[in-house]
Amino acid sequence: MPDIESFLCACLRGEHPAWPPGQEESFAASLLDRAEYHGVLALLHGRLQRDPELGIGWPDAALHAIRQGALEQAMWELRHRAVLPEVLSSLAAAGIKPVIFKGTALAYTLYPEGTLRSRGDTDFIIPPQTQAQVAGILNKLGFERGTGMSGESVAYQASFTRTESAGDSHTLDVHWRINNSELLSQLFTHDELLRHAQPLPQLGPDAYAAGATHALLIACMHRATHKHNPYYVDGVAYYSGDRLIWLYDIHLLASTLTAAQWDEFVSLAERKGLCGVCLEGMERARQCFHTAYPEPVLAALARAGKHGKVAVYLEAGPLRQQWMDFSALPGVTRKLRFLAETVFPPAGYMRQKYPEAHPDWLPWLYLRRAAGGVLKRLRRVGRAG
Repeated sequence: MPDIESFLCACLRGEHPAWPPGQEESFAASLLDRAEYHGVLALLHGRLQRDPELGIGWPDAALHAIRQGALEQAMWELRHRAVLPEVLSSLAAAGIKPVIFKGTALAYTLYPEGTLRSRGDTDFIIPPQTQAQVAGILNKLGFERGTGMSGESVAYQASFTRTESAGDSHTLDVHWRINNSELLSQLFTHDELLRHAQPLPQLGPDAYAAGATHALLIACMHRATHKHNPYYVDGVAYYSGDRLIWLYDIHLLASTLTAAQWDEFVSLAERKGLCGVCLEGMERARQCFHTAYPEPVLAALARAGKHGKVAVYLEAGPLRQQWMDFSALPGVTRKLRFLAETVFPPAGYMRQKYPEAHPDWLPWLYLRRAAGGVLKRLRRVGRAG
């Protein structure tokens, strides 16, 4: 059986790879499974629509399943697209200008149609001092805050979900810092992204997306964070930076940059310690999609290499990352608060995590949490040894 990822990449590059003879059912099942995992099922369907010759020799059942999956994504996208202007206009009325980044921003700035960029939520960043105000606005719009760690020093984002009467759910990942990592959270602020933002008229007059230069930096950083931190597809945890949809984002972003934007990109990558991370992501995208880059850009990124705290952090394992995040906290007070919030998260979080537990059991739940954390660390150390 041909390599599924290679087959998918060839299709997305506009080539016509031959369907393997005599393996219709097994290859079709694997293709559908991997296309879903990589987030490119809708993109694959778009290629088939624009180039009917691509599908010659493909089983009808496979073509039907691809079409059905793309249709479901498109229906969700249309409903999600209707939700966002309502949210953004309500925030704008309160004087808050979020900046949308990652999937939704790229869907409406890079792709021919927003439906081609699969995702399950929308990420945006807000000014840190507006957290409570934004939460109140979203609650009034029917969004409920999800279960998750909260605290001034342990979490810099929160998920809000609204379930519609038809059963659809729409999730917003609200960030007041770009990443939950203390070290990475310092790389991009809301003010910086807003200064360089571009309008998103498809989502209304109050919609702004991260500019192309920053979007490429964030795409490369985001990919690198998932080497050691999980992401979820259909509730299953995975560790990898090589989802094809993320690499295709990098491929498309690179094709939009002007010479001046490439100069800005290199300058920002050097200043933020992301040169090695960006070079790795860009090279991986080129392997998959034959992306063209200016050679001076690649040379400049290669000269800087993987040096500095950020590069070390993104290559480190979970335990070292935790220590580096702790060390990056300014002052003794913040460090003590981080420890307290990690060991003793809010009671509401504990009750959501252990819904079957009686309220009087809360002290024992904290003890159980602490013991479980120690065991996890011992297992990691054992695997490392």
